[in-house]
Amino acid sequence: MNLKYDTRYPSIADLKTRAKRRIPGFAYDYVDGGIDEEHGKRRNREAWHHVELTPRYLRDVSSADQSVEIFGHRYAMPVGVSPVGLGNMMWPGAEIALARASQQANIPYVLSTFGTTLLEEIARAAPDVCWFQLYVPKDMDAMKDLINRAKTAGYKALVVTLDIAVGAKRNRELKNGLMLPFKFTPRIVWEAATHPVWSVSTLIHGQPDFVNLLPYRKDSDEGLAAFLTSFNMNGVTRERIEMIRELWEGPMVLKGVQHEGDIRACLDIGIDGIVVSNHGGRQLDGAPASAGSLQAVSKEARARMTVMVDSGIRSGLDAVRARALGAEMIFSGRSFFWGMGAMGKAGAGQVIEIFRDEIDRTLKQLGCPSWDAMDRSWLAAD
Repeated sequence: MNLKYDTRYPSIADLKTRAKRRIPGFAYDYVDGGIDEEHGKRRNREAWHHVELTPRYLRDVSSADQSVEIFGHRYAMPVGVSPVGLGNMMWPGAEIALARASQQANIPYVLSTFGTTLLEEIARAAPDVCWFQLYVPKDMDAMKDLINRAKTAGYKALVVTLDIAVGAKRNRELKNGLMLPFKFTPRIVWEAATHPVWSVSTLIHGQPDFVNLLPYRKDSDEGLAAFLTSFNMNGVTRERIEMIRELWEGPMVLKGVQHEGDIRACLDIGIDGIVVSNHGGRQLDGAPASAGSLQAVSKEARARMTVMVDSGIRSGLDAVRARALGAEMIFSGRSFFWGMGAMGKAGAGQVIEIFRDEIDRTLKQLGCPSWDAMDRSWLAAD
């Protein structure tokens, strides 16, 4: 087999295991953890496992086209990098490395509002594939300025996250005492000391900070936690989404959509796409798994806007399962940042190539000629 990735870590699960050993526990727990008892996070994985596909043989499978057109751009493969806040905590320089790798591979890279690299810098690194994810601020001027900065920088799509009505109670983060700037508790000091490569790299690169929000932090004496609490809207209203729709002229996506009524509102407002998501099991432990919510999206909605999905996707097989359930593009956050934690900057390309190889093999094994051709008819239940 002519594989284009490091065969010591041939799967996302292998990268996760390696990352857990290579980086401090508080950094690993930040990306890996869910909310409360983490049942929702586990349900995401279990739901994908239960999607069965029936292969079709007696056909030529010498090639399988996995390119996909989204908002007028044909991407080389149907996998994008989900927005992850504090990305550079997982590995120093992770965000810019992932942006560059995404540009080279021609896949979407979505920068979080809570990213730790300037949005303008990311746009320069990934000029053709950069999307900006917006956590909607309470302050109208801050919201308008962030949108204008993304527009000026050349972002190709605006992804507005809906599912953070309140701050999440993530038990792992509470136990670890995770906060910014880092408080040097005995646990943090021990973790940093026992992971010297990460620590030295962080010292060279600088502590991660929410650099895109610095212009809006008017009270320098206000604690970071208090600032973030006051920054986000407590529930994004339809009126605010309609206002953003008027401000943003390009493709606009709503992320965190699961309910039929919210999907209907998206159609009424003129939203271009949705990401069916439960925030990776990080906001509501009782939320339904994304696989089930994706399957419930109506034919009308699929016909009128681009339907995408994230939460719990860890392989090319999972991606193809999502396509069979109706997704045009899948996103993953943990997969890519485990790759960074496991291998540093080389992890970006590693994850991309794992997904590319697994999608190719899965399509061919199923007898499906392309990503576009995969549909519900391949589902075993159908």
